[in-house]
Amino acid sequence: MSKFLGPIHHWLFHKIRLHEDLEMELIRAYKEKYGDEIESIANEMENQYGSPIEDKPLDQLIDTTNIHGWLQNRISIAETRQAAILAAIFNKYGPDAVKIALDLYRNQGAQSGLDAKAKGQTDSAPAIYKALNNYILDGMPCDNVNNISMADPDRVEWKNIKCLHRSYWEAVGADVEIFYRLRTAWIQAFVENANENFTYQVSKADFNGLPGFIHQIKTKLH
Repeated sequence: MSKFLGPIHHWLFHKIRLHEDLEMELIRAYKEKYGDEIESIANEMENQYGSPIEDKPLDQLIDTTNIHGWLQNRISIAETRQAAILAAIFNKYGPDAVKIALDLYRNQGAQSGLDAKAKGQTDSAPAIYKALNNYILDGMPCDNVNNISMADPDRVEWKNIKCLHRSYWEAVGADVEIFYRLRTAWIQAFVENANENFTYQVSKADFNGLPGFIHQIKTKLH
């Protein structure tokens, strides 16, 4: 791959950082609620699965001889570590901890949606969908997991069969159904804050025997 950094690499790096920012917010909230044991859980998972990205510019961190591999590895580290931290906390503290996570996922989704709105990126369903992908972490661009099946100003529908996140959660014994609840909350908050006239819906689907999802960003009048 090219040894030169381009806009797409900084774009993806920003999304990884946003994912890790959410992790830090989760740890702070849980520590405030449950005490210093949360720090021990976070440190254990960091030692086991890798540390967050250092607070340095991308060009000071990345391996320019393997840009794609470095970014893919950072996604894997970030998603696995967050899943492991949440799994340990959910197992110990139960539904109350899940509610805290849902609130924080919604909050970051909402703030991201407002940021996109302020940049003038959200005047139609396709624009909101495009803006969403500037914030939410969904693998590498080459993974192409989302298949748009409909796009008009009032509605975008996309399907996916391959879930890039399931393996990270299953690898650490986390409940992937909770992940889907968290992700749905994040996206819905993003969409409804990006443009108050739109909302987001997702449903499970069967594609010739393969499980998947159908997602829609649509006006609230639909």
